[in-house]
Amino acid sequence: MRIISNILFIFLFLTSLSSEVKEDVIAKINGEAILRSDYENARIAITQQYSELSPDIVNNSTEIAKMALDKIESETLIKQEAAKLNIKVSEREMDNGVAEVKARFMVDSKGGKLSKEQAEKIFVEELKKQNMSYEEFRSKIKKDLMARKLIEQVIKPKVLPPEEQEIKKFYDNLMLVINNSTYSIKASKEEMEDYLNIAAKLKEMFSERVRIRHILIKPSAADISSKNEALNKAKSIRERLIKGEDFEELALKESNDAESAKRGGDVGYVIKGMLPEEMEKVAFAICPGEISEVIETPFGYHIIEVTEKKIEQKIKYDLVKDDIANIMMQQKFSIELQKYVEELKKKSRIEIFDSNLK
Repeated sequence: MRIISNILFIFLFLTSLSSEVKEDVIAKINGEAILRSDYENARIAITQQYSELSPDIVNNSTEIAKMALDKIESETLIKQEAAKLNIKVSEREMDNGVAEVKARFMVDSKGGKLSKEQAEKIFVEELKKQNMSYEEFRSKIKKDLMARKLIEQVIKPKVLPPEEQEIKKFYDNLMLVINNSTYSIKASKEEMEDYLNIAAKLKEMFSERVRIRHILIKPSAADISSKNEALNKAKSIRERLIKGEDFEELALKESNDAESAKRGGDVGYVIKGMLPEEMEKVAFAICPGEISEVIETPFGYHIIEVTEKKIEQKIKYDLVKDDIANIMMQQKFSIELQKYVEELKKKSRIEIFDSNLK
């Protein structure tokens, strides 16, 4: 059972607001109608999460559709069970849940912070798009919180921390994967996928890496004149940096990489293989605080500064055992939750009307 896939079952997302879609009924779960918008919200949420965690799955529309439907079925059944058991939610918990959703509207599409008034206006507009009253919104939040509390009450007590020898065995298997000795690991296909994904993350965490910020100047066209103009501008910016002008301010004003510019040019940590070859050679050669020469790549002209360097570390057991224990707890939690959902499904009537989802 893949960790990444199962994490989607562990955390029930609070109500997601998105653009309006056609409101036809695609399924019924114990008589409760599932709308097209419910499915689209689930599909979008899963696609966004997997775009970073596992991009290959994003390209598999059939797999995404199945996962979206599974997500809807699981969440709906748990909410129905929570209502049946009359799980209590206090007004304070409700207010916190509403605030959690509203907080999502405090950041604009470029990552900038909005005022409370601006965020509230956008929030109200989204409710209107959904044709949803504020009371209906709070009702949805209440159902989500009831479901969350049910999971904590029913599933959490079944998940015990792993024993030391279990953690050590998991670590040993990860080391075998990292050293390309998987032939001696006894694991299912899905368990092996887990090991491969976790091993890749560990290698990235402990590899030599640098944190850089950059300013990108793109030519306005492909002709020589435009390229020379961009190159001269990049050289001029580098001179200003050498003379002491603030890198963050210049990146914000001058860089053509809009995403990093709003962070003062910060790209974050990178390991070898993540940057264009021309940039990588320089990034791993210069010292922290040093301003590079102008670097040409297929994207344009860059000036980079290394702000931090971390040398490659050995992946020692004591350094990762707590992380491994947490991963194992997540695995156990997701397995128990899926068992619980499967039991609910056996007692339920699920009707799918959309032939593309059967």
